[in-house]
Amino acid sequence: MPILAREIMTSRVLTLEDNAKVIDAIRLMVNHDFRHVPITRSNSIIGMVTALSTIKGIDKEGQQVLSGSVGDIMVGTGYVKALSNDYVGEVVRRMIDSNADAALVFDGDKVVGIITERDIVRKLPSQLFKQRRVFDVMNKNPKTLGPESTISDAIKSMATHEIRHLVITRGNRVMGILSIRDILRYVMKQLEAGRNIDQSYPITSLMSHNPVTIDPSASVTDAIDLMRRNNVSSLPVVEKGVLMGIITEKDLIREIKPYP
Repeated sequence: MPILAREIMTSRVLTLEDNAKVIDAIRLMVNHDFRHVPITRSNSIIGMVTALSTIKGIDKEGQQVLSGSVGDIMVGTGYVKALSNDYVGEVVRRMIDSNADAALVFDGDKVVGIITERDIVRKLPSQLFKQRRVFDVMNKNPKTLGPESTISDAIKSMATHEIRHLVITRGNRVMGILSIRDILRYVMKQLEAGRNIDQSYPITSLMSHNPVTIDPSASVTDAIDLMRRNNVSSLPVVEKGVLMGIITEKDLIREIKPYP
């Protein structure tokens, strides 16, 4: 039986008015462990601030963007609209076609939930995903940085390539993984302590050391199970100690069978 949007959506949706500060959005994302904050004006949704749009704002304008309003960095796209009784498969197709990583779920004019890539990967039965190898699904050209890189380098790379994960390597060996969430946690911690963002701060002090990895011959189901068990949204793909690629939630949702 087809699965409806309301069955997998996250029903708690925290919003901000468009005159709220960017740091308020970062605080919500970090404290509640999510990457999207819908922005409202007069109780109507007018856009979305995401972890990535925040990083782009920092890259473009520096620390001063954080004291500006969320209206300055919100995006009018990047999400799709869905109804609570829409089929999940159709919502996913619209997300893929629009290159969106979230869907806002409405009941009439009221937002009643949000569906993110995480919701899809964590909540849909794994048997609804195509049984392909990780090698066939992964990004074979992952963006990497060396261990000598700084937070400034990481922000620039994420903003330029519009990605949320960087593999930290020495040669072709994985040393760690840095997520957009790691950077936002650091930014919030610095600002709440009354300190400036140290652009030369080493990424080795922020990254996750010894990240969970997966073999390229593993299945999509194996990747889903690993992400669920370890509460991660990406896996470096490693064969005999050598980095081969990366697989993320975005890669996995493209493997959903039609109209679950």
